[in-house]
Amino acid sequence: MAERWIAVWRRARRAARELTRGQRRALAAVVLLLTSSIWAVSSGPARPVVRLPSEPPSPAAVAEIQAGRPEGFPVGGIDISSHDHRRFTVHWPTEVAAGSRFVYVKATEGTTYVNPNFVADYTTARAAGRYVGAYVYARPDRGDPIGQADHFLRHARFTRDARTLVPFVDLEWPYAGVAANACYNLDPQQLRAWIHAFIGRIEAAIGRKPMIYTNTYWWNPCTGNDPSYGSYPLDIANYTKKSPKLPAGWTTFALWQYAPGDPDQRHSHDRDVVNGGPPGLQSLAWPPPPGS
Repeated sequence: MAERWIAVWRRARRAARELTRGQRRALAAVVLLLTSSIWAVSSGPARPVVRLPSEPPSPAAVAEIQAGRPEGFPVGGIDISSHDHRRFTVHWPTEVAAGSRFVYVKATEGTTYVNPNFVADYTTARAAGRYVGAYVYARPDRGDPIGQADHFLRHARFTRDARTLVPFVDLEWPYAGVAANACYNLDPQQLRAWIHAFIGRIEAAIGRKPMIYTNTYWWNPCTGNDPSYGSYPLDIANYTKKSPKLPAGWTTFALWQYAPGDPDQRHSHDRDVVNGGPPGLQSLAWPPPPGS
């Protein structure tokens, strides 16, 4: 075992020569994380075993991630699902070194699906010191908003602490394979009623307003420009370096998903930034800001 960690340390030192001073500090933190007792097998059978990749962070990937964030938004993170495991796993040392301070993990969809990677990704991200939250992919075409919300709440691992992020509800276009039109075969009035019931159930259970993930060009036509949720935190999907256009009702956003992931490329995940820096990120954890 000692020989393996020596080899890891030597590779990390070689990689460190290619990094800036700030990146070297981040790399040192990762090496400490990798060799810490937090990764040891627990004596308690209920605790999951958390293992990180043994190789050090990729300097090229770290530089690319940091350079890709929109100017003025230094606090970044990722959101992931089972698609992020199609060819590669999440390389946590690289994400830590790149300053990905938060992770959202897809938990459920509909009333039966559970992401098979949810527990492992959620647990590993938390052990790596990241802020962690769960999200649900909404399926209005399947009806039963209360059942879908309850299914999510059973699996979301939401706790009222300073490192658990408020859950978000993914409301957007159906993905390929969903037999529905852009608005899930619902008219604006029907969709507004479904969203109201779905979000209301989650809000009542967690004791604060969940975050809504959407895109302006889906929300406005599909909900009939519904302005009712402007006081809810917004995760806006807009793949541009310019300030994103916001949906009806919102005047600001909490998170901005500025780049989509490609599961066929290593280190490529949906990437987000926080509005408001570290205080903005903390506001998405517990306790909620007044009025949230």
